[in-house]
Amino acid sequence: MSTGTPRTTTLLRVAAVGGRADRLRIALTAVGSAAATFALLLAAAVASIGPGDGPYRLNLVADAGLRPGVIAALLLMCIPVLTFAGQCSRIGAPARDRRLAALRMAGATPSEVRRVVAWETGLAAGVGAILGAAAYVVAHVWFSDVPGVTAPDGRRVVDFGSSSTGLLFPTDVVPHWWLLVVCLIGVPLGAALGARLALRRTAITPFAVVRRARRRPPTLVPALLFVGGGLALVFWSALGRALPDSLVERPWFVLTVPVLVLITAVGLMLGAASGAYALGRLLAPRTRRPALLIAARRMTDAPFTASRVSTAVVLAVLLGCGACGLRENFALASGETGPYRDPLETELFFTRSFEVVNIAVLIGLAIAAAGLLVVAAEGVVTRRRTLAAMTATGVPRRTLATAIVLETVLPLVPTVLVAAVTGVLGARGVYGSTVEVNGPVQPNGSLPRLTVDVPIPWSPSATLVGTTLALALVMTVGSLAFLRSSTDIRELRAAA
Repeated sequence: MSTGTPRTTTLLRVAAVGGRADRLRIALTAVGSAAATFALLLAAAVASIGPGDGPYRLNLVADAGLRPGVIAALLLMCIPVLTFAGQCSRIGAPARDRRLAALRMAGATPSEVRRVVAWETGLAAGVGAILGAAAYVVAHVWFSDVPGVTAPDGRRVVDFGSSSTGLLFPTDVVPHWWLLVVCLIGVPLGAALGARLALRRTAITPFAVVRRARRRPPTLVPALLFVGGGLALVFWSALGRALPDSLVERPWFVLTVPVLVLITAVGLMLGAASGAYALGRLLAPRTRRPALLIAARRMTDAPFTASRVSTAVVLAVLLGCGACGLRENFALASGETGPYRDPLETELFFTRSFEVVNIAVLIGLAIAAAGLLVVAAEGVVTRRRTLAAMTATGVPRRTLATAIVLETVLPLVPTVLVAAVTGVLGARGVYGSTVEVNGPVQPNGSLPRLTVDVPIPWSPSATLVGTTLALALVMTVGSLAFLRSSTDIRELRAAA
């Protein structure tokens, strides 16, 4: 029986102890939180740039009108990072479940056990936030005043070895104090609340940890959100031409674009469960291959697992392909590309700026792929009793391995393709499929304005899609390292 509410120090000590899997979970959660904190501090620094700061190498940072886009990109990059940190909370789940059940057996109440889990995640995220802040301080000291080039205001800044000198990011700026407080406290607090909410459908008993799995099929509401938001983006320019000028010229009309992007992204990510469920129902009664049948039944029985796996990956593809479409439009409109550009006089402002965007997308994609590995490995370990039973009845491990790969990759392929097409068409729908450019110089010295078609970025979009699917396949195959131990006959005695 519980004799009273345990002290905070007791909860901290219980949350900090554990085995090798617990230490790995805490370390990976800290790494993800550190990356998110660093990105948030960079976003806060961009928001805190003053008139005397800089100079900066990128006009995206130097131009005050373009900084909101940089801040939004940094905040969006935090989504796959925080998703990865949340997925890492399931590493070593069976051993932790036994430990939590032992705490209940020793007299802890369900609320106290949930507080232990929240403290564990919050502590790991807090350590990560401190590491991220330390990394930002190092960057601030190291890159803010390095001998190299004298700026117009007399300061010495970094020489990056290019025609445009200056800092790549505002590491010379100290964010406002309230932004520092939000960044340093928000990540651990959000991680702790997320861990507490993740247990809302979990019953922690003295004998086992039971998760109340959803048995209802996914609804079509997310898919309808995606279709509505995607079509609104594709036909946004046509809608603007159809509406009266009094409505189009209002400031709120421009703000509908990020709102529609958010609705489309949320609908696509949550709609992955509906896609997996429909694909499983389509394949299960028609296939005669054992591996594909197992995968299809798994997609039908647990479609929300596919949604968890593909969330961050789909978001990276959607934003990356949208950036590819924007790059073609802006580069052609500015004369950086096209048949009439002057390579000697053209400044590759948009080309270089979107190269930074592509790097950010690739970083987010790599983090999302790492999270996919964590989720796939956790799925193998969690189902170890079922896998061991199938092995005992004669199912070869090779068939099980193929089924595990198929249940992850099959729902991901159409979702990634839909995300890529939506990103490209959405960018063309918002900014148009044609632009006006300067034609060749006429004998009288005039420059005629010509309307040219914006090319569809097939090559970069296909490269991003191929890279995404290849990473997903590699990470899923990597999770098979846990298959042999999970199909051991002794796992039939496992509680989960």
